[in-house]
Amino acid sequence: MNPISVASLLILSLVYPLHAEDPKEVFINVDNSYFKSHEKLHFASGSNLTLECASSVQGSQSPISYKWYITNQPYSSDTANRKEVSTKRVYSVTAQAAHSGYYMCFINTTEGYAVFTPAIHVIVEYFDVETKVLKKTIEPYTKVSVLACSTISANPTPNVRWLKDGVGIDILNLERNIMKVTGKVLDKIYNIKVNDLIILNYDDKYTGVYSCETEAKGTLFKGRKKVAYSYTVQTAASTNPMQDNTTNILFIDDGGRPNIGDAITLRCGASGYPTPSYVWQDVSNNALQTSDRFKVYQTKLIVKSVQGTDDDAEYKCRAESGDNGQTEPVRIQLSVQSPEFNSTMANSEYNIPGANVTVNLALKSTRSSASTTLLWNGRDLGNFGDRGELTYNQTSNTLTILNIKKNASGVFQGVIYNEAGMQTQFKTVVIRDAQPAAVAHTTKSNVDITVKGNTIHSVRGANFTMECEGSGNPTPKDITIDVPDQSNAKNFLEKVNQDGKYIGRLLIDSVTESYAGSYNCCTYNFVNGQRYDACVGITLAVEEKVQVTQNSPDEDYSLVIGSQVYGTKGYPLTAECKATGLPRPSINITRPNQCGTVSTITKSNDLEFIDNAIIRVQYAKDTGCITDSFKCCGKNEIQGIEYDDCYSVTISFVEQQKPNSVLIENNGAIASDTGLISVNSNLDLNCSAKSFPEAEFSWVYKKSDADSTKWTTPDYTVFQVTTTKSKGFTFSRLMTIGLAGDHLSSVDGEKYDFRCTAKNIFGEATQIKTFQINQNTSNQVSSSVYLGIGIFLFFLALIIILVMYIFFLISSGKKNKSELGCMECVVCQCCEPKPEPSVENNIDNYDYKLLSLEKVATNSFHVPMYKHPRLVTLEDDTFTRAPVFRELEQMTIQSNSMSRSYEPMF
Repeated sequence: MNPISVASLLILSLVYPLHAEDPKEVFINVDNSYFKSHEKLHFASGSNLTLECASSVQGSQSPISYKWYITNQPYSSDTANRKEVSTKRVYSVTAQAAHSGYYMCFINTTEGYAVFTPAIHVIVEYFDVETKVLKKTIEPYTKVSVLACSTISANPTPNVRWLKDGVGIDILNLERNIMKVTGKVLDKIYNIKVNDLIILNYDDKYTGVYSCETEAKGTLFKGRKKVAYSYTVQTAASTNPMQDNTTNILFIDDGGRPNIGDAITLRCGASGYPTPSYVWQDVSNNALQTSDRFKVYQTKLIVKSVQGTDDDAEYKCRAESGDNGQTEPVRIQLSVQSPEFNSTMANSEYNIPGANVTVNLALKSTRSSASTTLLWNGRDLGNFGDRGELTYNQTSNTLTILNIKKNASGVFQGVIYNEAGMQTQFKTVVIRDAQPAAVAHTTKSNVDITVKGNTIHSVRGANFTMECEGSGNPTPKDITIDVPDQSNAKNFLEKVNQDGKYIGRLLIDSVTESYAGSYNCCTYNFVNGQRYDACVGITLAVEEKVQVTQNSPDEDYSLVIGSQVYGTKGYPLTAECKATGLPRPSINITRPNQCGTVSTITKSNDLEFIDNAIIRVQYAKDTGCITDSFKCCGKNEIQGIEYDDCYSVTISFVEQQKPNSVLIENNGAIASDTGLISVNSNLDLNCSAKSFPEAEFSWVYKKSDADSTKWTTPDYTVFQVTTTKSKGFTFSRLMTIGLAGDHLSSVDGEKYDFRCTAKNIFGEATQIKTFQINQNTSNQVSSSVYLGIGIFLFFLALIIILVMYIFFLISSGKKNKSELGCMECVVCQCCEPKPEPSVENNIDNYDYKLLSLEKVATNSFHVPMYKHPRLVTLEDDTFTRAPVFRELEQMTIQSNSMSRSYEPMF
């Protein structure tokens, strides 16, 4: 950590107002989450660059001053390195290359409180590479020839790769004569720059086309490639011999900043004639050889894995040419870690004049060094003047202000920074006259609680936070909330030192009556060495509107279903109703009949907040009541409002009955076969019994071929039983958790006996039923069902087709047998009658009306009727008129006289 000398701190060339004698309480709140999420921003050149000074100010009069500064490093205490770019809270500009840098917002209030925000690193990216095609002629024996590729229109600086005739120079095995410049340039003769290509001791074999290929880095254009320069290199006619054979190292490269465990490559390049050879040495001048730690080449040394401080060391590159050489050190430096704080300092402190105030930066120790700057209202501490005596402890990173003055109120800010980043935190210190401790109840009302002064009215089950606030100057040292002995909230107290106040927050979770009572909130501070205590009492009243419910006990000789209570004739019975509420309700009863003893039971135990009041009606075993009823009404008062509720109970006495009609049914059976259990489905059996009072059930089972005494009680980790009770009936359901085959035998045809026993106080009854395990139950049963349905649908389709065909024949007007074909036996009413024997000799046996009708109709209308009249007996006449009448209606009848001629016939 760099030492801080208050005397050496620079004074900012800014004008700040001085504090008045009675300083105002002003708090600047910086949204650190915004600055953390915007710590590094990437913008494309030409896009909109917008930065917000995300902060708020409390207690200050307008206006608030905002200034944005840009620097070329995470932080600089030198104002000459800061450039003001905006005086607005929101800085917005069209991004250009010059806008890349580190931005900080400076917030200054009218009262003089001021602070710098954390830095935002803005990177404006662009990749505007255009290919330049050039020719270069080089004389033989030229010691150093340079192909430039250092001027590239791109940000960040792109990766550069050189190729000769389309082949990367790194694979041409010419590393001593053709090399890309990287790292740090030492040359002062040839104007060499990083990313240039140098050709040493040129001859004809180096002719060709050299290309400088660039690849974009960053985030917005990453991976884009473009050739920046293309050189056609040719040899000049001159053959001047080499005159200068001195050796000069042109550049060295430390490989960047590795992390522990990284591999790193060190490089150096030198000129000389003949072409230099290279030796890599350690700090003791020992030549390095390829080993587990190193790979040694001519122009480079690879450290396979940086292990820590042992490799954070210096190596040497020696280039030798003929009788002369040169050595340059190359030092590995580990990556720089951004500085951090161990903890967050309190955001505010109140104190009195003459006190000692401590500001602890709590820096986190890292392997990377960092600089520290302490500011007061945005100014170096050199501006603090006589407002107090400053002492800084470099070991603990603690600033102490001794005998602080009232006009020292303001923001004390610590900034730590290095090339990797910056961190800052600050504390607002308000110096004012002494104030003994005071405490106030600050709980807020919500949907579950109502706060009236120092009393909290809460419903049962509420969740809320009881809060009290300690104040004073100096700030109180602590705050406590004492709870009633029976409360469960003792371990849920949160303490917060904020804005010169000590706040206690007690979490009250799922309120019950045990939480009710008096709570005591206390705090204290010291003024001029004397302790001042302050307390406030808070009352929690747990409240609930009255509710009256059924409370009759379900005993051996009784059954309770809703508001109905069933008792057994000849046995005593107790019926109850219960009123619940907080405060405890009163209760009364209304009875139309008088056949029981009434007693009022108050479950109070002499405690104010227990909530039960019960009315009990007791019936003797020889009571004369067959039925009875009564109504209970309860009442309580909450915050001056009266609430009431009522509930009616009906009593019936029935005959006793031991269990009977026990029946086991297979709910899981498929179709009608209730004796099968499929291994691929759940076992689901239901046992029912008639009884009063209701029965209790028990289940056992065994394999059918097992000894009759070897019954097994179900393992209720794999079986489950549910019971349903109703008046006179009880049902018990036994099911497997999972498939039946997982818990019973999966052998096809295996049989099991299940026994269900129903029992009440008057006796018991049992049924045993056998079930067979079947692996394919579902397939067999389903096949027969599907076959039956298929046959039924087939015959139904035939009937529908037949009916449709008959309808077609009738609607088409076909009447003769010759026209009906095979349907003559089906369409009986539409067929002509079979030939009859001569009727002359039998005419007296038939009705004359029908014969006359045929004659009249034929002679008058000339419409062909049946060839032979239909002869019916007189007693059938009423059934045969209708078809004849319909036949006549089909004629077009115009003559009234004809109507009169056939009407008398009917």
